[in-house]
Amino acid sequence: MIFVCTVKQLMHIFSIIKTGKDKTALLTVILFSASVFRAVMAQETPPLVNYPSTVYKAHNQNWDMDHDKNDIVYAANSDGLLEFDGAAWKVHSLPDGQIVRTILYDESEVAVSSGKVYHHNTQKEQRIYAGGYSEFGYWKKEPDGQLKYYSLSKNARFASLKTEEIWHILKTPEYIYFQSFSRIYRYDGKNLTEINPAGNFMFLRYVQNRILAQIIGKGLFELKGKKFVPLKGTNGLAPAIVSSILPFSGGQLLITTTKHGLFLWKNGILSSWNIPLSEELKTNIINRALVSSQDSSLVFGTIQNGVYIVSKNGNLKYRFNKETGLQNNTVLALAEDSRKQLWIGLDQGIDLVKMSSPVISYQTNDNPLGSTYAAALWRGKLYVGSNKGVFVKKWLSSEPFSPVPGLEGQTWNLKVIGNQLLCGHNDGTYRIGENGVFKISNINGGWIIIPIRAGKDTLLLQGAYNGLHVYKRDKQNLWTYAHAVKGVLPIPIRQIIRDKDGSFWLGHAYKGLFKAQLTPQLDSVLQWKEYKSPQDLPGEFSIELNEWKNRIYIHVANQFLEPDAYGKLNPSKNLFRVEDEEPFKLRTGISQDWFKVYINRVAYYSGNNILNLPLTLVRNSETIIPLSGDYYFFCLDNGYALYNRLADKNNEEIAAFPLIRKVANLRNLAETFNISGKPVLRSDVRSIRIMFALPVYGQHVQYKYRLRGLTDQWSEWTEQNFVEFTNLESANYQFELKTSLNAHTVSFHFSIQPYWRETLFARFLFAVTLIVAFIGLIFYQEKRLARHRNKLIREQEEKLRQQRMSSERQIMQIQNEKLQSEIQNKSQQLSNVAINVVKKNEILEEIRDELKQVKAEMGQQLPNIHYQKLLHSIERNVAGKDDWVLFEQNFDEVHEQFFKRLRTICPSVSPSELRLAACLRMNLSTKEMAPVLGISIRGVEIKRYRLRKKLGLNMDANLVQFMMDI
Repeated sequence: MIFVCTVKQLMHIFSIIKTGKDKTALLTVILFSASVFRAVMAQETPPLVNYPSTVYKAHNQNWDMDHDKNDIVYAANSDGLLEFDGAAWKVHSLPDGQIVRTILYDESEVAVSSGKVYHHNTQKEQRIYAGGYSEFGYWKKEPDGQLKYYSLSKNARFASLKTEEIWHILKTPEYIYFQSFSRIYRYDGKNLTEINPAGNFMFLRYVQNRILAQIIGKGLFELKGKKFVPLKGTNGLAPAIVSSILPFSGGQLLITTTKHGLFLWKNGILSSWNIPLSEELKTNIINRALVSSQDSSLVFGTIQNGVYIVSKNGNLKYRFNKETGLQNNTVLALAEDSRKQLWIGLDQGIDLVKMSSPVISYQTNDNPLGSTYAAALWRGKLYVGSNKGVFVKKWLSSEPFSPVPGLEGQTWNLKVIGNQLLCGHNDGTYRIGENGVFKISNINGGWIIIPIRAGKDTLLLQGAYNGLHVYKRDKQNLWTYAHAVKGVLPIPIRQIIRDKDGSFWLGHAYKGLFKAQLTPQLDSVLQWKEYKSPQDLPGEFSIELNEWKNRIYIHVANQFLEPDAYGKLNPSKNLFRVEDEEPFKLRTGISQDWFKVYINRVAYYSGNNILNLPLTLVRNSETIIPLSGDYYFFCLDNGYALYNRLADKNNEEIAAFPLIRKVANLRNLAETFNISGKPVLRSDVRSIRIMFALPVYGQHVQYKYRLRGLTDQWSEWTEQNFVEFTNLESANYQFELKTSLNAHTVSFHFSIQPYWRETLFARFLFAVTLIVAFIGLIFYQEKRLARHRNKLIREQEEKLRQQRMSSERQIMQIQNEKLQSEIQNKSQQLSNVAINVVKKNEILEEIRDELKQVKAEMGQQLPNIHYQKLLHSIERNVAGKDDWVLFEQNFDEVHEQFFKRLRTICPSVSPSELRLAACLRMNLSTKEMAPVLGISIRGVEIKRYRLRKKLGLNMDANLVQFMMDI
């Protein structure tokens, strides 16, 4: 509603311009604004950090802001509740996606039940109350660190809520008030009560133990119970719109209005508070205001020109608008966190002003300086040398920088020596005076210049692009160029330090370290030594020389070396024996002050105090200049920063501890676990993601961690704000985390339940099973050995049996061979017998034939009785029965009872046919069979035919083969 009203006011202003009314006043405002703009251009302010919507990835508009006890920041955004922990942004939406108009963080004690008897205890609960259109409630921080929304309005069932939008939430010791511009809903932690005031009203404010608000068109009223009571003396505010009510000094109230200026009220008396900025604030429309806890300064957020920081006496301290780095000039919200940092919710983005920072900086969108490399205070003016030239302005003033004519371009060095301001420039060396610039040398690149006492005179020794050069005073006592140092190589010398013995350590601009002994007049080199890698140095590039506490330190390859009395370089044993620390560079300051320069911060050491300054110096040219006894000048890539070492002595840096933000199951990121206590994870959760953050804003943060129980080794530095662990075993773990900004370490303990197989009982059971299995294995092995032994015995017996059978087979084979031999012999004998019978018969037949012929020839000379006797004897022996019986017996032995099988086949076979079959079995020819059988060849043929017929063989069958197969 405030924003809507301011738009109407803007339209009114534009109408004035169109009608031409009050043009003079308007012109005056414009000219005044222009003058302010020019002054702001050179104003040193606390660091400003921008968070555009592209970073937090939500809507541009941010209506309200707050923070919790850990300095986690919350913003009421048009897309929902924004949560920022310094590492990641997260958006939480209302149930119906409404715009979140207002938020309030609250930590209160709530009752919890414990035990079987329901013994009531209390615990602190963190809530972020929020309001939007027809909706209000709170996000509660659950044990797993995540926010869960609980609606209060859904259960209230107030009819008015259907059309009301909650724009403001106010907390008092007794209640929390949810406020639209026509209704109030009071919450006591359990119940809601609706308050319906008479008329519309502005934001409720709790000031000096009073709840105050302006009834629109009237003055201020105090809410007592459910009634608004007029505040005496505030009727004069009726025409105005009150945007804020603040406590002020002397028990007064400071009342800010959108376009009617500032008012003070006390004891019924209302008066205008006229300060130099009154008219400007009226024009720019105050929308938000608060009192800074840093120094009670007043912070005004306007609709048209950003933020004004005003001291208690009404003087402007700082102005932040679009020209000085603010993203947008329309301020919708202001909040201050516990570190006294100012958060600004804008119509386009979120900005942070580090009001508590001990450093003020000159960094603007239209920075005329560029990257700075040198600075000096001379005659009440600040001279700054940069890559664009030399610029000057009055010291500690808001006037703009003016370029010094003739010194455009890269400037390396500014130094006041003998009340003369000398400038080492890329084009040469200059003396800057009140009336102009005077070039005293054409030597390019005067990086460094130091005074050297030479007898009664003082000479200046300069390191430049091409060696060493000397300057001396002329008759007017002005510094002039004298000569180059002979014997020095024409190399770029950027660093010079004089040792206690009078020798000079020289640092090359890029590569190399040298030590030189010069003549007293500094005109030539007596001795020259070059240090080389690796015999003298661990490296030759980016070497830095520092002198601190009368010692010389050489920084190279992230190591600090010290020369001994003989010029040999050894690792430093005094101060820089720091293990497990990120690399840094050494810089010295006033008195015993010194600095550690890291990539993203500067650690300032003063006595026993250590202060981390969120500064990033120019890389490879990290320069810190003591401007005076009070201030240090830090050279930055875009401007510079100042630190008042005396004014900040009493400021203590608030400890910042890293936070464990979320522990999730890596296989199901929606499943989260408690981050407080010592949670026990289920046995199946063996891969987790741990998210963490450091709620320190506007600084580059790196993290280092380790998981005890898995490893004792710290990780490397990383900017990633989460880590994942996989394949974890059932055990107790301790996750440790630290950051690059301080030495504070946070621990998170958790354990993983074992699988049933990993429990003690399971292990016992496994051990018993293993023992039983071992014993069983022994028995099994014994049985197996016994079986194997029996098997071997059986195999041996089988082998013996096989051998025996083989022997028997061999014996049988031998016997068979013997039998075969005998059979062959028998067959041979049979054949011989048969042949003998045939031969015998043939002989007998020849004898018979001869006997018959003799008988025929001799007649009766051969007595007939003798003749018959001989003939009978011959015929009886031609087919002797005894021969045949012997033949049959031998044949049966040889041919295994051939006759029996033949009789079985053909029972009707005759004896003569058996003899024929035997002759056929012996494969005798028909001619050989005829004498054996005692018949003619024809008779043999006839017998063969008859036998074939009895056997039922056709003419194609081979009778001999048939007999041999029987």
